[in-house]
Amino acid sequence: MLTNLSLNKLCFFAQVEALRMDGRPLFDDRIEAWRYGPVCPPVYHAYKRFGRNTITYAMTTPTTPNERETRVLDALWEHYGCLSAYDLVRLSHRRDGAWSKAWAQGEDTVISDDLILHSTDMSGFNPDGTFAASVKRVENHYRNTLRLLENS
Repeated sequence: MLTNLSLNKLCFFAQVEALRMDGRPLFDDRIEAWRYGPVCPPVYHAYKRFGRNTITYAMTTPTTPNERETRVLDALWEHYGCLSAYDLVRLSHRRDGAWSKAWAQGEDTVISDDLILHSTDMSGFNPDGTFAASVKRVENHYRNTLRLLENS
Protein backbone atom coordinates (compact mmCIF):
# COMPACT_ATOMS: atom_id res chain seq x y z
CA MET A 1 0.00 0.00 0.00
CA LEU A 2 1.56 3.26 -1.13
CA THR A 3 0.41 6.33 0.80
CA ASN A 4 1.66 9.90 0.72
CA LEU A 5 3.54 9.20 3.96
CA SER A 6 5.34 6.15 2.57
CA LEU A 7 5.94 7.82 -0.83
CA ASN A 8 7.74 10.71 0.87
CA LYS A 9 9.88 8.35 2.94
CA LEU A 10 10.75 6.43 -0.24
CA CYS A 11 11.75 9.71 -1.93
CA PHE A 12 14.06 10.39 1.00
CA PHE A 13 15.57 6.91 0.89
CA ALA A 14 15.95 7.17 -2.91
CA GLN A 15 18.09 10.24 -2.25
CA VAL A 16 20.04 8.28 0.38
CA GLU A 17 20.62 5.44 -2.10
CA ALA A 18 21.77 7.84 -4.83
CA LEU A 19 24.20 9.58 -2.48
CA ARG A 20 25.43 6.22 -1.22
CA MET A 21 25.93 5.01 -4.78
CA ASP A 22 27.97 7.86 -6.24
CA GLY A 23 27.71 10.90 -3.99
CA ARG A 24 25.23 12.68 -6.28
CA PRO A 25 21.56 13.41 -5.49
CA LEU A 26 18.84 11.73 -7.52
CA PHE A 27 16.71 14.88 -7.78
CA ASP A 28 16.96 18.60 -7.03
CA ASP A 29 13.77 19.13 -5.00
CA ARG A 30 14.48 19.87 -1.37
CA ILE A 31 13.62 17.45 1.41
CA GLU A 32 12.46 18.94 4.69
CA ALA A 33 12.17 17.67 8.25
CA TRP A 34 8.47 17.52 9.05
CA ARG A 35 6.86 16.06 12.16
CA TYR A 36 6.43 12.56 10.71
CA GLY A 37 9.79 12.46 8.99
CA PRO A 38 11.43 13.61 5.79
CA VAL A 39 9.10 15.14 3.21
CA CYS A 40 9.65 16.31 -0.34
CA PRO A 41 7.13 19.21 -0.38
CA PRO A 42 6.30 19.05 -4.13
CA VAL A 43 5.53 15.32 -3.79
CA TYR A 44 3.52 15.85 -0.61
CA HIS A 45 1.39 18.58 -2.17
CA ALA A 46 0.86 16.63 -5.41
CA TYR A 47 -0.56 13.65 -3.48
CA LYS A 48 -2.15 15.24 -0.40
CA ARG A 49 -5.63 14.79 -1.89
CA PHE A 50 -5.27 11.08 -1.06
CA GLY A 51 -4.87 11.85 2.64
CA ARG A 52 -3.95 8.65 4.50
CA ASN A 53 -5.46 6.49 1.77
CA THR A 54 -3.66 4.47 -0.87
CA ILE A 55 -2.41 6.46 -3.85
CA THR A 56 -4.36 5.01 -6.74
CA TYR A 57 -2.86 6.88 -9.69
CA ALA A 58 0.12 9.05 -10.64
CA MET A 59 -0.42 12.80 -10.61
CA THR A 60 2.09 13.32 -13.43
CA THR A 61 3.05 11.44 -16.54
CA PRO A 62 5.85 9.02 -15.64
CA THR A 63 9.11 9.35 -17.53
CA THR A 64 11.49 6.58 -18.47
CA PRO A 65 14.38 6.48 -15.99
CA ASN A 66 17.94 6.62 -17.28
CA GLU A 67 20.52 3.97 -16.36
CA ARG A 68 21.63 5.68 -13.13
CA GLU A 69 18.05 6.32 -12.00
CA THR A 70 17.22 2.67 -12.70
CA ARG A 71 20.16 1.52 -10.54
CA VAL A 72 19.05 3.81 -7.70
CA LEU A 73 15.43 2.68 -7.94
CA ASP A 74 16.47 -0.98 -8.06
CA ALA A 75 18.54 -0.48 -4.88
CA LEU A 76 15.63 1.39 -3.28
CA TRP A 77 13.23 -1.44 -4.09
CA GLU A 78 15.68 -4.09 -2.86
CA HIS A 79 16.30 -2.39 0.48
CA TYR A 80 12.99 -0.64 1.22
CA GLY A 81 10.34 -2.03 -1.13
CA CYS A 82 8.79 -4.52 1.27
CA LEU A 83 8.69 -2.16 4.25
CA SER A 84 5.51 -0.81 5.77
CA ALA A 85 4.90 2.91 6.33
CA TYR A 86 5.58 2.22 10.02
CA ASP A 87 8.97 0.70 9.17
CA LEU A 88 9.85 3.61 6.88
CA VAL A 89 8.95 6.15 9.57
CA ARG A 90 11.01 4.25 12.18
CA LEU A 91 14.00 4.10 9.84
CA SER A 92 13.79 7.75 8.89
CA HIS A 93 13.64 8.74 12.59
CA ARG A 94 16.81 6.90 13.66
CA ARG A 95 19.08 8.66 16.10
CA ASP A 96 21.94 10.36 14.24
CA GLY A 97 19.92 10.16 11.04
CA ALA A 98 19.59 13.18 8.77
CA TRP A 99 15.95 13.79 9.75
CA SER A 100 16.68 13.79 13.50
CA LYS A 101 19.57 16.23 13.03
CA ALA A 102 17.48 18.56 10.87
CA TRP A 103 14.42 18.24 13.16
CA ALA A 104 16.58 19.33 16.11
CA GLN A 105 17.11 22.61 14.22
CA GLY A 106 13.34 23.10 13.79
CA GLU A 107 10.37 21.99 11.73
CA ASP A 108 10.66 22.48 7.95
CA THR A 109 14.47 22.56 8.12
CA VAL A 110 15.97 21.43 4.82
CA ILE A 111 17.66 18.03 5.00
CA SER A 112 20.73 18.74 2.90
CA ASP A 113 22.72 16.21 0.93
CA ASP A 114 25.63 16.93 3.26
CA LEU A 115 23.47 16.13 6.28
CA ILE A 116 22.46 12.83 4.67
CA LEU A 117 26.06 12.00 3.73
CA HIS A 118 27.15 12.46 7.36
CA SER A 119 24.31 10.52 8.95
CA THR A 120 23.54 6.95 9.95
CA ASP A 121 21.19 6.80 6.95
CA MET A 122 24.25 6.12 4.80
CA SER A 123 25.13 2.97 6.73
CA GLY A 124 21.91 1.18 5.86
CA PHE A 125 19.92 -0.75 8.42
CA ASN A 126 19.24 -4.21 9.76
CA PRO A 127 16.04 -5.40 8.08
CA ASP A 128 15.50 -8.11 10.74
CA GLY A 129 13.94 -5.57 13.10
CA THR A 130 11.25 -4.39 10.71
CA PHE A 131 7.53 -5.10 10.79
CA ALA A 132 7.83 -6.73 7.36
CA ALA A 133 10.47 -9.15 8.66
CA SER A 134 8.30 -9.96 11.69
CA VAL A 135 5.35 -10.81 9.44
CA LYS A 136 7.59 -13.03 7.33
CA ARG A 137 8.81 -14.87 10.46
CA VAL A 138 5.21 -15.46 11.55
CA GLU A 139 4.31 -16.70 8.06
CA ASN A 140 7.25 -19.11 8.08
CA HIS A 141 6.70 -20.41 11.60
CA TYR A 142 2.89 -20.47 11.69
CA ARG A 143 2.02 -21.01 8.04
CA ASN A 144 -1.75 -20.60 8.26
CA THR A 145 -2.02 -17.99 11.02
CA LEU A 146 -2.25 -14.91 8.82
CA ARG A 147 -4.61 -16.66 6.43
CA LEU A 148 -6.91 -17.55 9.34
CA LEU A 149 -6.81 -13.94 10.56
CA GLU A 150 -7.39 -12.31 7.18
CA ASN A 151 -11.19 -12.34 7.43
CA SER A 152 -11.52 -11.85 11.18
